Amino acid sequence: MYAHLQQGSLTVGPGDRVERGQLLARCGNSGNTTEPHPHFQLMDGPDPDTSHGIPFTWTGVGVPRNGEHFTVIGAGVGSSS
Repeated sequence: MYAHLQQGSLTVGPGDRVERGQLLARCGNSGNTTEPHPHFQLMDGPDPDTSHGIPFTWTGVGVPRNGEHFTVIGAGVGSSS
Protein backbone atom coordinates (compact mmCIF):
# COMPACT_ATOMS: atom_id res chain seq x y z
CA MET A 1 0.00 0.00 0.00
CA TYR A 2 1.13 3.51 -0.78
CA ALA A 3 -0.51 6.36 1.14
CA HIS A 4 -0.33 10.15 1.54
CA LEU A 5 -0.31 10.59 -2.23
CA GLN A 6 -1.17 13.76 -4.11
CA GLN A 7 -4.88 13.54 -4.84
CA GLY A 8 -5.61 12.74 -8.49
CA SER A 9 -2.00 11.73 -9.25
CA LEU A 10 -2.39 7.92 -9.20
CA THR A 11 -1.36 6.45 -12.57
CA VAL A 12 -1.99 2.74 -11.90
CA GLY A 13 -4.86 0.60 -10.70
CA PRO A 14 -5.48 -2.80 -9.12
CA GLY A 15 -3.98 -5.60 -11.20
CA ASP A 16 -1.75 -3.32 -13.31
CA ARG A 17 1.77 -4.53 -13.99
CA VAL A 18 4.45 -2.01 -13.11
CA GLU A 19 8.11 -1.75 -13.96
CA ARG A 20 11.07 -0.49 -11.96
CA GLY A 21 11.22 3.29 -12.17
CA GLN A 22 7.62 3.70 -13.34
CA LEU A 23 5.74 6.65 -11.83
CA LEU A 24 2.89 5.32 -9.70
CA ALA A 25 1.72 8.59 -8.14
CA ARG A 26 3.07 11.85 -6.80
CA CYS A 27 3.99 12.42 -3.16
CA GLY A 28 1.35 14.44 -1.38
CA ASN A 29 -0.19 15.36 1.94
CA SER A 30 -3.43 13.37 1.89
CA GLY A 31 -4.76 11.56 4.95
CA ASN A 32 -3.78 12.21 8.55
CA THR A 33 -0.33 13.74 8.11
CA THR A 34 1.38 17.05 8.86
CA GLU A 35 3.62 17.21 5.79
CA PRO A 36 4.03 15.52 2.39
CA HIS A 37 5.75 12.15 2.54
CA PRO A 38 5.32 8.73 0.92
CA HIS A 39 3.98 5.90 3.06
CA PHE A 40 4.74 2.35 1.89
CA GLN A 41 3.82 -0.95 3.50
CA LEU A 42 3.33 -4.59 2.53
CA MET A 43 0.16 -6.31 3.77
CA ASP A 44 -1.35 -9.79 3.71
CA GLY A 45 -4.64 -8.52 2.25
CA PRO A 46 -6.19 -5.62 0.34
CA ASP A 47 -8.01 -3.90 3.25
CA PRO A 48 -5.71 -1.75 5.42
CA ASP A 49 -8.21 -1.94 8.31
CA THR A 50 -8.19 -5.76 8.52
CA SER A 51 -4.82 -6.74 7.02
CA HIS A 52 -1.59 -7.42 8.88
CA GLY A 53 1.74 -5.90 7.93
CA ILE A 54 4.40 -8.08 6.30
CA PRO A 55 8.01 -7.40 7.37
CA PHE A 56 10.41 -6.37 4.60
CA THR A 57 13.92 -5.06 4.16
CA TRP A 58 15.38 -2.56 1.72
CA THR A 59 18.24 -3.85 -0.41
CA GLY A 60 21.23 -1.55 -0.77
CA VAL A 61 19.88 1.39 1.25
CA GLY A 62 19.40 2.44 4.86
CA VAL A 63 16.47 4.18 6.49
CA PRO A 64 16.53 8.00 6.90
CA ARG A 65 16.36 9.31 10.45
CA ASN A 66 16.81 12.52 12.43
CA GLY A 67 15.92 14.78 9.53
CA GLU A 68 18.24 12.96 7.11
CA HIS A 69 17.27 13.19 3.43
CA PHE A 70 18.53 11.08 0.55
CA THR A 71 17.48 9.84 -2.88
CA VAL A 72 17.43 6.13 -3.68
CA ILE A 73 18.20 5.18 -7.26
CA GLY A 74 18.08 1.54 -8.38
CA ALA A 75 17.56 -0.04 -4.94
CA GLY A 76 15.17 -2.93 -4.49
CA VAL A 77 12.79 -4.16 -1.82
CA GLY A 78 12.30 -7.73 -0.70
CA SER A 79 10.01 -9.50 1.73
CA SER A 80 11.73 -10.81 4.82
CA SER A 81 9.00 -13.33 5.61
